[in-house]
Amino acid sequence: MIGGIVAIVIAYGFYRAAETRGLPNFQWAVAGTLAYYLPNFIWSLAVAKPWVNSLHAANNAGMAGIANLSSVLIGLAVALVVYKFLLPRAPLAQ
Repeated sequence: MIGGIVAIVIAYGFYRAAETRGLPNFQWAVAGTLAYYLPNFIWSLAVAKPWVNSLHAANNAGMAGIANLSSVLIGLAVALVVYKFLLPRAPLAQ
């Protein structure tokens, strides 16, 4: 649930930033969403799921909840890096 809300906020942020720079809005919104979801998905499968399984085996449910949110934080961090470093370097529209 929280991951979907974060993805919508990221897409909107990229859309508005591209709009103010005169760049293609929809393409940058999709790029921002992909910049969020790809690392989120990879982290979730490679790190978070095995981590959560080991925490459930140890009956540590509180820490398992935090581990589930780690993929959201990783995706958000990568999307912010793209927003701060790649979006400003895109050539302005003529």
